[in-house]
Amino acid sequence: MASRKNNRHFSFPASLLYLSVFICVHLWFQTSSAFAQDDSSPEIAINLAEGRVVVCAAKDAIIVATVDAHSEPGSRQPALVPLGALRLGVLLGAVEWVQPESKDRPVRLDSELAGLVSSVLNHADQPREGNTAGDIESVGVAVLERLRQLASQLHNKLNVPEGEPLLRLVLVDYIADYGPEAWTIDFHIRQDALGNDLWRTRVLRPSYYQLYPPEKGQPHTLFEAHYPPVNRATAAPELLDLLRQNDPRLAKLRTANVILSKSVGLVVDGQSQKSMAAPDAEFLRAALPAITAPDAKFSMALIDFDKGFQWLIQPPKADRPPVDTTPREPDAPTLRHKSTSN
Repeated sequence: MASRKNNRHFSFPASLLYLSVFICVHLWFQTSSAFAQDDSSPEIAINLAEGRVVVCAAKDAIIVATVDAHSEPGSRQPALVPLGALRLGVLLGAVEWVQPESKDRPVRLDSELAGLVSSVLNHADQPREGNTAGDIESVGVAVLERLRQLASQLHNKLNVPEGEPLLRLVLVDYIADYGPEAWTIDFHIRQDALGNDLWRTRVLRPSYYQLYPPEKGQPHTLFEAHYPPVNRATAAPELLDLLRQNDPRLAKLRTANVILSKSVGLVVDGQSQKSMAAPDAEFLRAALPAITAPDAKFSMALIDFDKGFQWLIQPPKADRPPVDTTPREPDAPTLRHKSTSN
């Protein structure tokens, strides 16, 4: 069960956020590949959203930036989705599900996410009671049930390393009388052999980890989430690492003006809750292109604690999800009160 500070309980430790494993393939399920489905099943392809998510919780807003990392052909940019005035999500991993031989439109989980969230909450900015995170768990269950519908079509052994999620959701919001928070919700799979080279694919109940606010006494600063998950000890340094090392690519940027220098200094010193969002966002807008590939794609948004969600850099049009125009039944069931215990 997910719970908020001060007594948090998670279904996996923080170290799982930075796994050193990697998706070995782009998960193309074709009859000529090791992932071939049985002859009676339609071919399925999954396009992964790969990259990093950088989050900075300032005094007046929480900023979220994404950068793509195309390690596989056809992979997509991390999908940043507004989920109401004071909430947003970023989907990574198995975001787009395609049947190449079908005329049906691909299933885009980023286009469905807002509907899934609204179906389990009274409204996107509802207040919480107590120290529990029941709304976070409800969102996880809603995504889980949709993902299970899709994964039920996969009938061959998948080469997904053990412990690596098929899908990762970074959920960021602002709660009155509580403040900004961020979570990762990971969805793992398990496969059971049915015989004749057929497998049953099951999506397990999600794992929740609270990224922000930090534990008592820990610094308030930049934090990142990645897909595929990486190990900080062996991967390229994160933005915060580079700042602490006074990387020359960032040194001039962080001293561009007095206001920016002071605000970014507070972030690096572990006091981001005292920094201001405008100069922090200005710095991120310049810093991320400076430390990534020239052709990298970016998106950036913030949740202003008074004015709500605002785009700072919208994703390229090609990466924006199609509008989900499917009407919702007035009496459609809700998962709002459903238990999320294993």
